[in-house]
Amino acid sequence: MSTPDSPDMRIAQLDSEQGPVRPNQAFARAAYESSLKHLQAIKAGEIPSSLSREFIEALPVPAEPRLDATGYWRLGDWLLESRSGDLALTYRPPQMEPRMEYVVTLKGDVETSIAPSLTVRKIHPRR
Repeated sequence: MSTPDSPDMRIAQLDSEQGPVRPNQAFARAAYESSLKHLQAIKAGEIPSSLSREFIEALPVPAEPRLDATGYWRLGDWLLESRSGDLALTYRPPQMEPRMEYVVTLKGDVETSIAPSLTVRKIHPRR
């Protein structure tokens, strides 16, 4: 049973197509392993990418997952969050305008394997 101080109660709720989830450590670890494998394959040229080599080489690889103080799983510079019903890892490097955001979309059950894809999009400033 979880208590208010237990780690399960600190995990942020994320929205997915199947409804709200609280990704556990096993899911964060699966996201780490699959995204690391995917990004390494892109960097090695094994998976085609529309990104330039410069962008690909500058992408950091995910680190071991850790739960931050706000309840979100962080994988080094990457953040596990919700994106339009999908769970995703996002990376927003510090940069001047226009800012870019990198998204590894995670597919599959939160307890099973996931198959990521990498996209990039421009972040528009709020007005």
